[in-house]
Amino acid sequence: MLFALNKSSENQVYNHLCQCSSYYKPQLDSYVNLNHYSKKLYTHSLRFDCFEKEQLIGLIAIYANKDIAFITNVSVLPQFQGKGIAQKLLDKCVFFLKENFNLNSIRLETFTENKRALNFYIRNHFKIIGKEKNKITMELRITRNYNSEIKDTPDHKYAYNFDTDIMQNYMVSSFRPFFKEGNLLELGSFKGEFTKRFVPYFEDITCVEASDEAMAEAALELGGKVKLVNALFETVSLPTKYNNIVMTHVLEHLDDPVAVLKRINDEWLSENGRFFLVCPNANAPSRQIAVKMGLISHNSAVTPAEKGHGHNITYTLDTLERDAKAAGLKVIYRSGIFFKAFANFQWDRLLETDIISKEYLDGCYELGQQYPDLCSSIFLLCEKGE
Repeated sequence: MLFALNKSSENQVYNHLCQCSSYYKPQLDSYVNLNHYSKKLYTHSLRFDCFEKEQLIGLIAIYANKDIAFITNVSVLPQFQGKGIAQKLLDKCVFFLKENFNLNSIRLETFTENKRALNFYIRNHFKIIGKEKNKITMELRITRNYNSEIKDTPDHKYAYNFDTDIMQNYMVSSFRPFFKEGNLLELGSFKGEFTKRFVPYFEDITCVEASDEAMAEAALELGGKVKLVNALFETVSLPTKYNNIVMTHVLEHLDDPVAVLKRINDEWLSENGRFFLVCPNANAPSRQIAVKMGLISHNSAVTPAEKGHGHNITYTLDTLERDAKAAGLKVIYRSGIFFKAFANFQWDRLLETDIISKEYLDGCYELGQQYPDLCSSIFLLCEKGE
């Protein structure tokens, strides 16, 4: 047997579907035109083929974009069924998508009466996410490549100098009046630059980071001054509760932000602890200007560059507070950090000149506290809720 990508011809796809049609439930040609369908698959889909000599005996066809892949066909000729061909094709399909696309999930639809297909997908960890009349929608969540997400691209950096040199300094200034004595947990430490700013204030610091490459650099940066845990927030097991928990520019990356916020409230935040939550602001003037320029469609849009770095949402103050409250957290203070009219790459260029003074930066910080909805980042201070 030969497994290949996009090797099948349009005629081979058509003949294959004709031979398999009566084994679909319901019969394939009862709800699609086989001639049109095979042409569409040949022209627009990625096809994972299995051949016996020159005969196409197995086929998985998918449509894929930057966010999601949709399986539109899985078929094996009747005389070759029971030989594990569909499983091998699916394994190759999933592996290819993980390696070549920054996907969150793979989805498909199957008919309720097709029990054999339904059981096959369940065995392969697809979950039912919707039911409508006689169809079931299923989804396979893709394990994300966190090392890939932190890489700079030709047109967008994961972290700009503005983030590390300016914003991190003013974040600590915003947090400092609310610090509690005791330990600190940082969720999403990246390469440790921000973590260093907490060392003067806390002797007991724990960091959880999903990217093992970022954590390796953080270990060199921090020199054993903090406890480093390479794990996902969704599955990590932590040994204690914390009086201070910090999550900055991380929540927007999570697949299920409310579930992680709930873990913070229920499992990790001490009874008298404080949770410092910061996210990029959809309503920052720099984003609103980008909308007026036609660069993004609306304030809360997730741009392709942001999606490539793992962003799933762009928060406003109201939507951020919505998710915090949905997780059971009690919001006790809300603010913004740094009034921002320029994009990050523009700030980096300005900071290389003498145009921007320390007094101007401080003015932007103070103005941001007066107009939080026009800040670079939005900030919620939370305590443990019931």
